[in-house]
Amino acid sequence: MFENPALETFARESVRLGNLRSALSLLSWDQETLMPRNGAAGRAGALGDLTEVVHRMATSADYEKHLVAAEEAASSSGDPLAEALCRESRRQFDRRRNVPAELAEKIAATASQSQAVWAQARRDDDFAKFLPCLQELLELKREEARAVEPDADPYDTLLGNYEPGCDGATVEKLVNEVKPTLVRLVSEYAEKSQAVPAEFLDSGGFDVDAQAAFGRDIVERMGFDFDCGRIDTSNHPFCSGITLRDVRMTTRYYEDSIESVFSLIHEAGHGLYEQGLDPKWQGTPLASAVSLGIHESQSRLWENIVARGRPFWQFYYPILREHFPGRFDAVDMDTFLRAVNRVRPSLIRVEADEVTYSLHVMLRFELERQLVRGEVEARELPGIWRERMREYLGVEPTDDRDGVLQDIHWSFGAFGYFPTYFLGNLYSAQFYEKAAETIPDLDGKIGQGTLAPLREWLRTEIHLPGTRYSATELCEKVTGRPLDASLYGRYLEQKLAALYD
Repeated sequence: MFENPALETFARESVRLGNLRSALSLLSWDQETLMPRNGAAGRAGALGDLTEVVHRMATSADYEKHLVAAEEAASSSGDPLAEALCRESRRQFDRRRNVPAELAEKIAATASQSQAVWAQARRDDDFAKFLPCLQELLELKREEARAVEPDADPYDTLLGNYEPGCDGATVEKLVNEVKPTLVRLVSEYAEKSQAVPAEFLDSGGFDVDAQAAFGRDIVERMGFDFDCGRIDTSNHPFCSGITLRDVRMTTRYYEDSIESVFSLIHEAGHGLYEQGLDPKWQGTPLASAVSLGIHESQSRLWENIVARGRPFWQFYYPILREHFPGRFDAVDMDTFLRAVNRVRPSLIRVEADEVTYSLHVMLRFELERQLVRGEVEARELPGIWRERMREYLGVEPTDDRDGVLQDIHWSFGAFGYFPTYFLGNLYSAQFYEKAAETIPDLDGKIGQGTLAPLREWLRTEIHLPGTRYSATELCEKVTGRPLDASLYGRYLEQKLAALYD
């Protein structure tokens, strides 16, 4: 990797740690897809012990010695890649060093057990069953935040696990810039959306094998390499980059809906990012996503801007009809497009439309920020959730299964994760606008089923750099300006106006 011995030694140490983290990722993936239900306790022990091993290695005196030597070599070399490797490694090391190994192990083991409890509580619609796990995880994550940055807002510290350099105040500012536009668009278009025939999307009879075949065809055209990845099913769709050449996605299928197609395209956006990172730096921090907001921008760009757009369906609508004979014969493409772009306040975040999705995320951001700060008690969540759903979206869940228990994130302690979805929406609009300016006749190419030019632009501009730049630096480098929340609102306004007005 490097000619300098100190840099090469440190890079190899990074790869060793990367290999162990790959094993952790594989155990976690298996837990969500193939592990028997009664394997949770044993898996929690394995995850906890291996997490402790990785934590001790990543915070050891030997690792720090290699890092310091690498930093000195990078400073004198002027090599931007060496400097980026040391910068990101130092950021991660400083955060981990302050977390006691015993705490890291306890968080991992508790999170593993909590996920199993959450899954059962959701099936049983029993928030009380999950509450003790949630309370324990909250206290453990607060303890982690205090260990990392004793004088900082604990929520900002946890947010930094997923979105380095970002804080709650920045997210709040962006939310306040976009929220009025979203509320207005819901007011303007929800009634028009209700007038659009859409029963053909959720009236049953969608063969699961046909859904899987159709979704796989799209994902292959997007450029996902199935020699280096796979698709499975899970309760909650996700993508896990075990290594750059072993990327695993999941979705879920329902016979009464084709929502799995959009879910799979979403996860494939994540998968392309993982497969698009520079293989030369496999196992090191350079071959990882710069932030989860950037990661989410890739999935939201493919799922919504591309796959809910007219050019995409100019090519794929005839193919959809072939996979589901007779289902769409009486549905013209304009009606289909309006149906898949309905503005429809609903209970479930992962099934929400583009406009209301960010409102779902805003609710979760505000709640988890208050939880971590101690401004809201965990036991109060079901009632507050219902109140804010009424306030934000005009709908209210009748049970906790479709309310506060619907998301997996808090069950494994991922407090600070939800803002990355919102940031991903903002980044996606700004990235796609730049891609459309750069790639000649991008819409025309997509309309012919040619998705490779967009994929390659994203790979070159966003995937390959890894952590060479911060998220804010990457955005400015790629688009020529800082993150601009107004672009997302403008994109939605133009799209809805074209569809409905």
